[in-house]
Amino acid sequence: MSTYISHIPFFNRAVIPDWQLFVAGILFALPVGALLLWNPVLGIAFGAIPFIVLLVCQGTTLVYLLIASTFVFYQLSQNLALLPCDVFALLLVAAYAIDLLIKGPVNRRNSIAGLYLVYLGIGMISLFLEGATGISIRYFLRQILLFLTFCAVAHFVPRINIRNLLAVFIIVAVANSTLALFDFLRAGGSIRAFGLAGLGFADHVMVGMLISAVFYICSGDLRARLFWGISFLILVAALAATQTRASVITAGWALLIALYMAYKAGKRIRLTIPKRGLIAAVFLFVIIVPIVLFTTPIFEGVVHRFGRMGFQISGTILLRVILWKLGIAAFLQNPIFGIGPGHYAVIIQWVPQARFEPMYAWIKGMGPHVSFMTALTETGILGFLALASLFGKTVHLAHSRLKDAVDREDLAVRLFLFVFAAAVLGSSLYAGAWLWGNNSYHMAVFFGCIAGYAGMPKSRPEGVN
Repeated sequence: MSTYISHIPFFNRAVIPDWQLFVAGILFALPVGALLLWNPVLGIAFGAIPFIVLLVCQGTTLVYLLIASTFVFYQLSQNLALLPCDVFALLLVAAYAIDLLIKGPVNRRNSIAGLYLVYLGIGMISLFLEGATGISIRYFLRQILLFLTFCAVAHFVPRINIRNLLAVFIIVAVANSTLALFDFLRAGGSIRAFGLAGLGFADHVMVGMLISAVFYICSGDLRARLFWGISFLILVAALAATQTRASVITAGWALLIALYMAYKAGKRIRLTIPKRGLIAAVFLFVIIVPIVLFTTPIFEGVVHRFGRMGFQISGTILLRVILWKLGIAAFLQNPIFGIGPGHYAVIIQWVPQARFEPMYAWIKGMGPHVSFMTALTETGILGFLALASLFGKTVHLAHSRLKDAVDREDLAVRLFLFVFAAAVLGSSLYAGAWLWGNNSYHMAVFFGCIAGYAGMPKSRPEGVN
């Protein structure tokens, strides 16, 4: 057996014997105890350095950890609004940089990256034209981090088992859903429950429902279908507990697209969709869910909240109409490049009459709750067109690779990526938090998977095995 650490990736050319590594480890660990007594946070941070070094040598592992971390919404820094997913994204970008330095760039075309860069470039121009502020700089730095995360995932796609990545997503989503449902039931249905994932959890659940439904349809194994079916039902219950209406709407039409495309794309590989079981499940779902919602007291809050979607005070539609009206008014101040990234939160500087809106107290500091309206207001018509082109190109790429599926599992992965891209594009017309928060990393990761797929030869990817 070798006495060197050549078995550790990235250290494959190392000439450090194991005994020297052991001595170095002891010497490194000695200060940790003292630091823990003096400053526990500093001690933990110092002790974590070797693990961080190993992580940045394992880019594929970081993709899994990044997806799991999006379900923990906890601000590590109030000033920077730093989340755990931001930390893992930074580590992933570092791993990407190290991999490029060691192995060099791969010979694969990323046809989405150019449009993404155009959107960022327009945002940068808008940033300088309107004057950089603390808000705009933080917002724009996150956009850059999202782009680099997207590039890193696209780079590592050939080494990622995307089915396992989606399985990790479902496992963490079901675990958080269970916690959210426990909180919801314990409160007698009087709260909106999000578990550890924060307000963005509703979109997490929507994505999880798409994964579960696609794999249920494409799976040929009864036990696998049972797993995906139960996961889907748990996520449906969790989505009800979040009481988020836009995510329900998105899940509804996206699931119909998934079913139609499974039927259409599955013909080539002779996919047998469980028609009777699917029809029975849909029938029971359509019948049982309304009965449960309207007859179970614990769901009265859910029904009441969906009933407040109209134009009454605090109604969802009225709220969005006001937000969009202010966004358009701000857009007209600078229709070419917008008011600057992140500046919708202080829109009153561009639209002083906003203070006279009857619901201004409700919307102060908010964004427009719509990805496309955010781009239109903050980066102008050029930014809006760039973002729409980015989303549209991604949908086209994902759709173009559906026909290359070689079996059920491969089709399930490709079908999910297409339906996810379609959900991002469609939901951005009326909702969508794909440009900020922990949900934005779902866009970065899965768009990176789509770009990586599109840049690979038209055969079964290594990531689906």
